[in-house]
Amino acid sequence: MIDGTEFLRLAEHYATGTTEADWRSAVSRAYYAAFHVARAFLTELGFDTPRADAAHAYLWRRLENGGHVPLALAGSRLNQLRGERNRADYDLQTDLRWKDAQAAVKSAAMIVTALQSLPPNARQQITEAMKNYEHNVLRESTWRKRPR
Repeated sequence: MIDGTEFLRLAEHYATGTTEADWRSAVSRAYYAAFHVARAFLTELGFDTPRADAAHAYLWRRLENGGHVPLALAGSRLNQLRGERNRADYDLQTDLRWKDAQAAVKSAAMIVTALQSLPPNARQQITEAMKNYEHNVLRESTWRKRPR
């Protein structure tokens, strides 16, 4: 089994490449690194992330509404990074440059760092803020009590 950070290392490798295919692959892998680290983070907090297309919006919206500024920035960047990933994977008529790949890798690294460096005492407050967001705004609950 692997974790999302392995995709970040692959993205960094592709970003040093010399072809547009390398750079597009870097953007795609950078997004999936951030996506999987965010998904693991929410799972660790006790939230059930949906599968398929719904997962992306689920993640960035909860990160943005976790009551923690670095987390909100990570959520916003995750959403922007998905747009870049879509462009890299689907819009082959538009040039993608080396600097685009570098920026995507930098964004993904920022997201990963923000999620992995949260102090343990902040996690409970973040969980409560996300639960409140679900209850008061989304009118749903995907948080489940984790067994001890």
